[in-house]
Amino acid sequence: LQALESRHAVHAAVATLSAAQRQMIALAFFRGLSHQEIATHMNAPLGTVKSQIRRALDALRRHLDAAAQ
Repeated sequence: LQALESRHAVHAAVATLSAAQRQMIALAFFRGLSHQEIATHMNAPLGTVKSQIRRALDALRRHLDAAAQ
C-alpha cells in the first residue's frame, strides 16, 4: 500500500511539470542520456537543458516534500 501511495505521489508530482521538463527528466532518468545528448535530441541549448532539469528536480522535491507532510 505504501509503494502504491509513493507511486501515486511521484506521478502527481511529475504531472505538475511542463511537457518539456517531463521529457527531459524521462530522457535523463529512463533512457540515461547526458545533458549534452538531451540538448542535441531536443535541439535546445545545453544551458537551457541543465536549467530546466534542475528546476524540474527542485519542483519534484518540493511537491513530494509537501505530499509527505
